[in-house]
Amino acid sequence: MIPQTLRLTVHGPVATVELTRPERRNALNPRLAQDLLAALAHVAQDQDVRVIVLTGAGGSFCAGADLTDLDPDRLGEAMVEFNKIIPALRDLPQPVIAKVRGAAVGAGCNLALACDFVIADQTARFTQIFPRLGLSIDLGGSWVLPRLVGLRQARELALLGDDLDGPAAAQVGLITRCVPADELDDAVTALARRLAGFSRAAQARTKHLLDLTCTAALTEALAREAEAQVANASTPEFHQALNDFRTRHQGAQP
Repeated sequence: MIPQTLRLTVHGPVATVELTRPERRNALNPRLAQDLLAALAHVAQDQDVRVIVLTGAGGSFCAGADLTDLDPDRLGEAMVEFNKIIPALRDLPQPVIAKVRGAAVGAGCNLALACDFVIADQTARFTQIFPRLGLSIDLGGSWVLPRLVGLRQARELALLGDDLDGPAAAQVGLITRCVPADELDDAVTALARRLAGFSRAAQARTKHLLDLTCTAALTEALAREAEAQVANASTPEFHQALNDFRTRHQGAQP
């Protein structure tokens, strides 16, 4: 079945998942959540895809949860569905780039922040809007915000719900980079191409290791890193890189 809420396109090693509810600024509803989970599962299994770009149509990234038709008595059911998205996103073997124009609000903000890279333009607006709605932070924001900007800054963002534009978000370390609006496409394309040149398996292990260090002891992290490197050493990408390295350095020896 072709999803009605998003568009999945694959060009070589880069898959783009574009949310396509521009009339609602790509706000999340249960159908979009299901379609997004299906799209992420599909690209995770595609061995030719090495980078994923997540973006939104119509000038907005994602305006959070669509409260238009949400039954407050069924909010718990909706959260169960929405909360499946972030683990699925974090567990992807490929690096994920959030390409942000316009609104990245509430759950939409945290959807972007859960990605490995966030490249935004100057129209972007990042907002933990929850206090304005009588809600508490969700979609992984309580986990990711302190890790990105520290607990003090996270409290300010989450408890006040102020807007941060693209430049301000980059300045405090909330996002990777902010670029002029007419440079966003090229900036994301250049980053995607660079990431696509690396080993898919090794990148997946690095992503996993980085997430685990948030809750694990240093000795455990070192052991897992060693285990991952042993696994990396059996891949053709590593052997090619090793051969290239040795070739380059043979001529430098006396």
